Amino acid sequence: MKLANITILLMTIRIRPAEKIDYDWLLDLHHTVYRELIIEEFGYWDDDEEFGLFLKSWETKKIEIILKLEKPVGMFIVEQQGDYLWLDEVQIDPQYQNQGIGSEIILRLIFRARKLGLPLRLRVLHANQGAFRLYLKMGFQQINCGEHHYLMEVI
Repeated sequence: MKLANITILLMTIRIRPAEKIDYDWLLDLHHTVYRELIIEEFGYWDDDEEFGLFLKSWETKKIEIILKLEKPVGMFIVEQQGDYLWLDEVQIDPQYQNQGIGSEIILRLIFRARKLGLPLRLRVLHANQGAFRLYLKMGFQQINCGEHHYLMEVI
């Protein structure tokens, strides 16, 4: 399957592993990116629950920081899970959204998955229609629909 027609912008972004110094910034990014979506999807925001989810990722997952001109602008977590790559998280600071940064990261991950001969999978909240449309545009297909998330895949 080929990617849909996508304009690729050449930009100066770099990826590096998260460091202890990123903790507060990442926590703020998580809350900023998810607060409205979580409220729209679930009807409430629980600081303790969201902090717990953030802390679990911080402690157990390999978080990658996205830098634009050496400034942190987002993060992602991708893991190989058996016969596919799993995009667990991708968050772009709202002031850097709609600039092609997320698209470039997704394209890099699609190419990585293809190089490994694996599909790339992710899930997206029903409330996050902007991301859902972007993933469709990038060639993802919905393969399942849960109560709160779409499961999507690109081969």
